[in-house]
Amino acid sequence: MELKLLLKKKKKKQEPIIKAEQRIALHALQKQLQSLRLKEYLLLSGFIVGAALLRIPMQALPSAEPLTFFAILAGWIFGRKKGFLVGASSLYISNFFMFGGQGPWTIMQALSFGIAGFLGGFLRKKASYLEVITIALIGTLIFEILMNSFIPFMTGTSVFIAFALALPFMTIHLVSNLLFALALPSAKKFIEKKGGFNEKDICANTLNKFGITGSFNWIKKLGKTEP
Repeated sequence: MELKLLLKKKKKKQEPIIKAEQRIALHALQKQLQSLRLKEYLLLSGFIVGAALLRIPMQALPSAEPLTFFAILAGWIFGRKKGFLVGASSLYISNFFMFGGQGPWTIMQALSFGIAGFLGGFLRKKASYLEVITIALIGTLIFEILMNSFIPFMTGTSVFIAFALALPFMTIHLVSNLLFALALPSAKKFIEKKGGFNEKDICANTLNKFGITGSFNWIKKLGKTEP
């Protein structure tokens, strides 16, 4: 019992003492962080829908697609998991309107584009064009390897024949994605500037220093305040 009382007293001593002005500033920071998170989810939804809709007219040029661009962009700005989500979801949605539609191949396609988005999360905040192009190249190659290795299981053909027949389409896919990748740094910079997403880490880190999470009832948890 005495030990519990001592621990409670120690905890109270460690609680930050904040002034009224600081309370107001921290409350504003929390509201800003929640606003940025809402913007983030809206933008991710826009990425998914936009990529899916753009893929439909682009099927006129076989293997050229915008999904890798949006997946890598989402992963770069918002992290690996959300990059994977954008890549896989945009593929699944777009397949309802594509020639060939849904099928056993959908799983491999969704996985491949999801991996591209996941790889985008490995890019540094100020990654060079070379780094961005490398990620786009790796993501595209992973897609081609997975898909062309899977096709023989559906058709019964040789893996070598599958890769040989796919070579022209692989070339278009690689070249188009590398061209799209050149626009990724500018797109990231524009989105962060207009959306203010570069402020998200600052807000979160400042609030974490005071032990503040998502609840707006944090004032009660902080204990003492100064007028």
